[in-house]
Amino acid sequence: MIAAIGQLRILPDRRVNLMKALSLIKRALQVRASIVVLPELFNTGFYSESYEEVEANLEDELSMILKLSERKDITIVGTVAEKVEGKLYNTAVVIHRGKIIGKYRKTHLFPLNEERDYFATGDKLMVIDSPMGKLGLMICYEVRFPEIARYLTHKGAEILVVPAEFPEPRINHWRVLLRARAIENQCYVLGANCAEGEEKYPGRSMIVDPWGNILVEAGDRQEIIMAEIDLEEVKKIRKEYPFLKDVRRELLSDIFSDIFEKER
Repeated sequence: MIAAIGQLRILPDRRVNLMKALSLIKRALQVRASIVVLPELFNTGFYSESYEEVEANLEDELSMILKLSERKDITIVGTVAEKVEGKLYNTAVVIHRGKIIGKYRKTHLFPLNEERDYFATGDKLMVIDSPMGKLGLMICYEVRFPEIARYLTHKGAEILVVPAEFPEPRINHWRVLLRARAIENQCYVLGANCAEGEEKYPGRSMIVDPWGNILVEAGDRQEIIMAEIDLEEVKKIRKEYPFLKDVRRELLSDIFSDIFEKER
């Protein structure tokens, strides 16, 4: 199947962002993509002035995208600012045929910007069983936590999906971390970053295979990239190189318990 990433230029204009996202999804449909991933907070970005404009209902906020997907055989993933009873969440949504078939609220908020000032924290990691495979959802900063990726893998993830707003100064970390998560977990990784905008995000979205090879990488402008992926390859590699089965859970459990106890 064809996997696509819509690398969006996010502006402080919610309506324009949603229309751009719609346009990139249409381009993914033109190349017969089975899945398309959009960046983090593709409706608002981290522009606090846009948060007030977000609809109180998630289906209303995404109505144009849900409508477009009703009769299309494509899975759409990205994160949006979601309003719930007066709180904002950075929520990843998985959309297929006009419905939100799964969502995940970011559990690890970034400490070096204002994210924690505006957003509430999710409390559950999620693997979504989609028509395109089992999707493990991580959002931006969370790619730095191999524990999250491994948990999602042990819950069945075949593809790790990482919508992000990863900035210029640390973009080399992004490129290394996406490949590391793919190698460690023997799965595909779809990393969707945003491009340009006032905060100067450098793009470099990537599709990485289970060997850690970069199948395709975006530049620094708004664009769509795509690559052929095959989930049978995930099964084959995990069978031929059964490294995931060698994890000594009892040993690591004790180590992590000790570490977390000392950090309290």
